[in-house]
Amino acid sequence: MADPVVNRCRTSELAESDVEAALDRIRKRDAELAQEAEHVVDGLTWGEGPEVIGQSGLQTWLWYIVPTKYVTDEPSYMGGLAETAAVLFDELGLYGYAAICRSEETAKVHAAFDQSDKAGRTALRKAIERSGIDPPELHDFAWSSVMRTEEAQARSAVEAALEEAIFTGAMTVGVKGWRITQAKVCAAALDSDHPEIPGQSWRTVIVTEGIEQWVLAAERRGPKLAEARAQIANQLLHPIEMPSDAANAVRPLVWLLERWGDEQPLTQAGYLKPAFVQSLQADRPWSHPWPLDRPVKTELDDPVLHQLRGWLLRVGALRKHKATLRRTPLGREIASEPGRAWQALTRNLGGGDGWDAFVAETGLLFLLDKHEPISDSSPPVFIRNCAIEMGWETTTDGVTDAPSLRDVSWTFVDVRHVWAAFGLTNKSGDWRNRQIALTEVGRAAALSYLRNVAAGPKDSPW
Repeated sequence: MADPVVNRCRTSELAESDVEAALDRIRKRDAELAQEAEHVVDGLTWGEGPEVIGQSGLQTWLWYIVPTKYVTDEPSYMGGLAETAAVLFDELGLYGYAAICRSEETAKVHAAFDQSDKAGRTALRKAIERSGIDPPELHDFAWSSVMRTEEAQARSAVEAALEEAIFTGAMTVGVKGWRITQAKVCAAALDSDHPEIPGQSWRTVIVTEGIEQWVLAAERRGPKLAEARAQIANQLLHPIEMPSDAANAVRPLVWLLERWGDEQPLTQAGYLKPAFVQSLQADRPWSHPWPLDRPVKTELDDPVLHQLRGWLLRVGALRKHKATLRRTPLGREIASEPGRAWQALTRNLGGGDGWDAFVAETGLLFLLDKHEPISDSSPPVFIRNCAIEMGWETTTDGVTDAPSLRDVSWTFVDVRHVWAAFGLTNKSGDWRNRQIALTEVGRAAALSYLRNVAAGPKDSPW
């Protein structure tokens, strides 16, 4: 988009009377145009007054509502509505908004929607990103695709702050380094005072809202899980400090990704080449959960390596490309920055989505409540009881039933292997009385993971 045109005034300075006066001036020239302009006002304000108009709302109306929500056979209706809005904004002194309506960017989006819905939505996303007021993700904050009330309001506050930065010249879209400025404006807005809750920022209110909903979601279906969540909820309100020995915990990730290089070839069956697997064995920084009965020759001979490879692929540190596994930019960050490695580890302790994540979360809640080693058969019992309350089911040979203790145990063992590789759990005792406990670094990792589960970005309303 071309350099933005600065508005004569802010919409917060306008009153309903200003809008009525503008419509009267248009009406004297063209009654039909004035009627269309009134429709534009209604679409942009929903009867709440001109002060609610902002660049984000205008762009959503221009680039999404107009192309997708209007049912008409009239040719070029999108351009007509955009020009009507531009005339209205000219009368109100909102020349920047008028420029957006008449911009090449708007014309491109409308033309793309004329081609197809898919092309239009692609053009829409690119236009919003180029506008500069689309709130970016930060290293310590990501936006939900489905937002609750406080997060939606926080996003609006960040959009307003970005628009203000453009208005005042504090941020110039498109110049070198503008993305860094955009991230700083976003972070400052998130950490600014909440307008209605003393002592809270937008960021802290989003976290509180997420944790409250996390507990409430369990209360509606599973008292045991709700109680376990409620017991640690207050511990999750503030960021969990990275422990001093976190570097030891993430060493398997850092070491493996350093040794990985840019890419590793795969066998025809999709496993790592035996030569690479064997080259890792002399100084690998992990131990196996049980004694190996033969020398390691292939990936499947090293269960921890196999699980770590799968984990790195799942979290996006590796990416399949033809017959190789390539290290991604995230993988390079993990290999070079212990803090980034810790963040990746603690956001992905769950072993995946759905059932695996439920077992991991519930198991960690149970272990966090215990400050002494416990029988390693205890967590699966608790997890299964919670699963039954929450309505989880499994289907075997066409028969649907509640998860068995064996179903839970198999999944829990799989996620525990990865935890053990990072030194997050300790095992003690013999085969007759095997015990398990979280280490101190494991407790910090578990709390960090649960904080992200509770208050992190959501892709569903639950």
